[in-house]
Amino acid sequence: MGNHQSGEQHRRGEQRGSGKGSDAAPYSPGVRAGTGEGGGAFTFDKPRPHPKLHAQHSEDEPVTLRSAKGGKENEDPIPQRPQPMVIQGNRKMLPFVIKWSGGGANVAIAGTFNQWQTIPMVKSEKDFVAIVDLPEGVHEYKFLVDGEWKVVQGEAEVSNAMGTKNNVISITDTDFEEFENALLRDPNDKSEEGDKAKEKKDKGDDDFQDEYSQDIPEYQQSEKMRGPPVLPPHLLQVILNKDTPISCEPTLLPEPNHVMLNHMYALSIRDGMMVLSTSHRYRKKCVTTLIYRPIE
Repeated sequence: MGNHQSGEQHRRGEQRGSGKGSDAAPYSPGVRAGTGEGGGAFTFDKPRPHPKLHAQHSEDEPVTLRSAKGGKENEDPIPQRPQPMVIQGNRKMLPFVIKWSGGGANVAIAGTFNQWQTIPMVKSEKDFVAIVDLPEGVHEYKFLVDGEWKVVQGEAEVSNAMGTKNNVISITDTDFEEFENALLRDPNDKSEEGDKAKEKKDKGDDDFQDEYSQDIPEYQQSEKMRGPPVLPPHLLQVILNKDTPISCEPTLLPEPNHVMLNHMYALSIRDGMMVLSTSHRYRKKCVTTLIYRPIE
């Protein structure tokens, strides 16, 4: 009996293993042959689906979220990513001082030179001032005073597409030729100043005074002594407070304006350390020096 049963089990095993040979798929419990359906533990016929990636064609196009049910689009798209700052190649930028004397609490300026992006203006004693680096050419600009667009009356104006007026300014390189010539002069050369003084003396200029005088100048009683003058707005633009572009060398700073030279700047004392800075120029080379001093 035992031998018969073992032989019968052996033959059943051969019948179960026979068929198409090695080409047959491995046995998986609960899976229908040839279909791959059912609740089996292993499935070899169905490929696993791969997630699809959707590429955004442009940074200007907002990304829209799609819900998992029905593929419907949500109403609120993701806001656009901010565009990086565009550096204007080798175009020469010239500093231009713009003033607004029409009053107001918050004043900003915008124009064609920056795609009408508002630039806050610094409030002085009686007006608002901003120093803008402009390329050579004709530029239109306007002032945003307490949320209302205004222009300076009496300045050059031009009509725009909206039917309103814009102020216009023309920037040429010849306006800065005298400043460029001053940079090329040797500051230690006193011969030119001596020649000018001698020329005034030879002409008998009344304003030229060779000797000191004992005459006391007249004092006007109407003049009242006020407090210290307001700091000029152009001195607020410290190059050390500006962000350095990532593409630039960390040790290199942007070229300072000529009004920033030969001034001493101090940082607020922190952790018992005083930081002082000053900028000097020789010809067209500028050097900014930082001095660190501990305070006991």
